[in-house]
Amino acid sequence: MVNFATVDKAIDYGKRRLVRRQLRQRGKVLQLSQKPAIIFSPHQDDETLGCGGLIALKRQQGVPVWVVFLTDGQLCYWGAPEPPPLTTEECIRLRQEEATAALDVLGVEASNIVFLDAKDSTLRSLEGDQRQRLVESLAHWLRAVQPGEVYVPYHKDQHDDHIATHDLVKAALKEVPLTVDLWQYLVWSLWRYENLNDLSTQQYQGLYSLPIAPVKSQKLEALKAYKSQYTPVVGNFTALPKTFMGFFDYPFELFVKA
Repeated sequence: MVNFATVDKAIDYGKRRLVRRQLRQRGKVLQLSQKPAIIFSPHQDDETLGCGGLIALKRQQGVPVWVVFLTDGQLCYWGAPEPPPLTTEECIRLRQEEATAALDVLGVEASNIVFLDAKDSTLRSLEGDQRQRLVESLAHWLRAVQPGEVYVPYHKDQHDDHIATHDLVKAALKEVPLTVDLWQYLVWSLWRYENLNDLSTQQYQGLYSLPIAPVKSQKLEALKAYKSQYTPVVGNFTALPKTFMGFFDYPFELFVKA
């Protein structure tokens, strides 16, 4: 008997890969610059999923790269059957260790990694003083690093923390007298491809594809550090869809110029 649910999943996965290839064809080729870069990542793994190749290429050429994580990772097993595999404190420590290991593979020193420790999955609900304190923390690191390039999640990246990270960093940039190239990287918007259909012609003109073939294996090795996200911990439960991490095995990465 045909398992139609399995067939549907396979067809959907194929569509995701097709959409990604189409986006590369529509985008211009991005030439890697020598400008120091700061990557703002909502969660531990988004920086590698969306920018791992870019980070590795820059570090190979000795270009400074900093990575700032906004959330603490305490919900690393959100959705897992009770009781949770790890305590809140253990989750936070594990996610930081995974991020440090992944970025070490990509060539980023521990001194260039920042954990701001906002509570996981709350960024979009921050208001008033809480939101302003986080904006000020982001502005502090922009002043300290003085980057030439800033990388944030795509403004419609289909996860509240991703969208909020984009907005919070833009708010911080208004408080800092810097002239930077602002780039958006894609993570969940590639997985939920149907939400990319409304990209305007103007936005496609700002779409770029960065070839990362020479460091693709390095990126995939870095992704392996995030074991909490793909290794079953309770029965067959995994934090991310089982095929999600493998979806980022392309020899290119996509960016939108803000």
